[in-house]
Amino acid sequence: MRNKIFILLVLSGCFIASLSSLAPIWFLWDTSWPFWSSYGISSLWGTEWYPFESLFGLLPAIVGSIWVLIIAMGVAIPCGLAAAIVSSEILPASWQNLLRVSMEVLAGIPSVVYGLIGLWVLLPWLQQHLGLLTGHSLLAAGLILSLMILPTIMVMALDALRLVPAEQREAAINLGLDWEQRLYRVLLPQAWPGIRTGMLLGLGRALGETMAVMLVVGSMDRLPQPIYNILEPAQTLTSRIGREMGEASFGSMHFSALLACGLVLALFASLLSLLAHRKSKQAHP
Repeated sequence: MRNKIFILLVLSGCFIASLSSLAPIWFLWDTSWPFWSSYGISSLWGTEWYPFESLFGLLPAIVGSIWVLIIAMGVAIPCGLAAAIVSSEILPASWQNLLRVSMEVLAGIPSVVYGLIGLWVLLPWLQQHLGLLTGHSLLAAGLILSLMILPTIMVMALDALRLVPAEQREAAINLGLDWEQRLYRVLLPQAWPGIRTGMLLGLGRALGETMAVMLVVGSMDRLPQPIYNILEPAQTLTSRIGREMGEASFGSMHFSALLACGLVLALFASLLSLLAHRKSKQAHP
């Protein structure tokens, strides 16, 4: 009897978890269907976004989101991993705890505070040193996001490195491996599942962040010229939704188009997560 109840609870939990993961995507698909049925998939590569003229091109915001994500992850991953390695393998225990508490405090700061810091500190610095007109740019948004996701990546990587058994470290030393060889051949491979989890959590926060990005990205609905110019004001999917949702009347085509932006963002996040899990399984058969 107990086994049957346990199996029933497990199946119910799996069903609820699956439903919870699919329900948001289904909601976005259902509410954005009027837009897709009217404009079709060709809107994904449309370059003009003028809601009052019924022009809903998603490409500028998609490109902006990709660039911001690349910048944020490109800065946060190596910095977070390096900080975790130094804290775990070099610093004394007292400094490790201090660094961890500092990262946890940073992780708890509201996103709007990061956005205000970007407005007050980062944008004037970029404007002065890079000769920008205002400082609002994809680079500013990426740098702010990297600061926001750095604590998550660093703490998760630190915990993963601490969980590597001491026996494996001692065995590597007995084999004559130096510090660099122990790091690349023993520590990082053993800690990779936890590091990858931290990267995925950071990726999820970077994809969904709205307020901080909206304050510093510039919110210009146009493609960078040229496409790799990250010093221009631009738009992301989240900043577009956050800035225009209050202006769109419920049930209008503009409202449906903004929900279509949310659907693209959700599908993009799901695809990246699936690819990351697939690569992990291939690396560890």
